[in-house]
Amino acid sequence: MIAAVFDVDRTLLPNTTAERLFLRFLLRERALGVGAVEATLRFLALRGWRHPVRELRAHRPWLRGQAEQTMVELGERCFEEVIWPRLAARGIDRVRYHNEAGHHTVLLSGSLPYVLQPMARMLGVRHVICSEPAARNQRLTGRLAGLHPYGAAKALLIRRFAEHAKVDLARSYCYADHHSDEGVLRLFGHPVCINPNDRLRAIAQRLGWPVEEFR
Repeated sequence: MIAAVFDVDRTLLPNTTAERLFLRFLLRERALGVGAVEATLRFLALRGWRHPVRELRAHRPWLRGQAEQTMVELGERCFEEVIWPRLAARGIDRVRYHNEAGHHTVLLSGSLPYVLQPMARMLGVRHVICSEPAARNQRLTGRLAGLHPYGAAKALLIRRFAEHAKVDLARSYCYADHHSDEGVLRLFGHPVCINPNDRLRAIAQRLGWPVEEFR
């Protein structure tokens, strides 16, 4: 099987991340209260004071105690109202091209399923690999249930998926924007650098990878 794997943040969604837009949406809708702020500050004091951004990516303390179904419903609204209008037209066209070619399309992102699952449905994408929040009794714990898809973990997750789904990586496509995705891009016979940062652009020039802009 041939797959086409798409990074989301700053690839299909230029200039920002789906989770950042979701967080702003939750704040706008007053879905996150004082408890979310306190949980995040407590987490940073205990676990994240050395590498706060990295730790917040690998966990989601601001979601602690939230009803899972509420986040699903708010994620649907956030995608429809905020994210869908921002998706790159060329990115949408490329996803549709691969769908029409019969390729197995995949979203691969560190963002949350609450906004990525609606995106997959709208684009006709068959599979989503993302950060999966852990829940207990339909309430989110503020932790992840599995690996955070970033860097080496992202490559590991796509290798697992390829093995399970019988994907021929040598014939498959991957679209990504960041130098931390180099390990993922190297797995594919057709790596494409989209809106690359300077380090990935330099890597692409050295390895002869195509560079494109999705706007």
